[in-house]
Amino acid sequence: MHRILATSLLISVALLATPRPALAWPADLYPEIFRRAREVLPPPLGQLLKDMTPFLHQPCKTTGVPEAVERAITEFTKRNGSVDRAVGALRDAGCAAAAINDPGMDTFVQTQGKNFAVVFYGYHATILDGDLPGYLKVRREETEKFSRRFERSSELPSRTSRVELSPQFGMASIAFSRAVTDVANIWFHIWTSVNGALN
Repeated sequence: MHRILATSLLISVALLATPRPALAWPADLYPEIFRRAREVLPPPLGQLLKDMTPFLHQPCKTTGVPEAVERAITEFTKRNGSVDRAVGALRDAGCAAAAINDPGMDTFVQTQGKNFAVVFYGYHATILDGDLPGYLKVRREETEKFSRRFERSSELPSRTSRVELSPQFGMASIAFSRAVTDVANIWFHIWTSVNGALN
């Protein structure tokens, strides 16, 4: 009996320690997240991304934010590097940044995503200081608090049949705005790391 309990405990600990795949927004929402993020970027970077839109619409490669950022910086700073590969790496960094905020409501955000009013929360002080690990730490903590709040609000009874007034719509809309903000912050960090023009 003790052996079975010990084995079960070891399996549970192993499962908790195993890295889980990153959540992701539905694929058809990434172009909209990227378009909104592009609007707040320094004009030279915004124009580059507009010109390279087809590369931003290609499927994301799953990776963590630090790895994606490092790859993008490497691609942009390569001598005789490929702009296509650099923008592809930037896209993957954007995908990883957006995934931080995925509320895990794929069906809901697919049908309502185009109706979200987007708020850009600005460039974070840690990003302006070039502190990517600090930014990711802050965002991880904020996302955990937001998730707990979302879980509590989702238990409340709905007082209206209007979707746009539901707690789910409000929380998904906030998550979407945070995704846009995180993508813009991560892209800004990459761009300033490679001494990209700001105006």
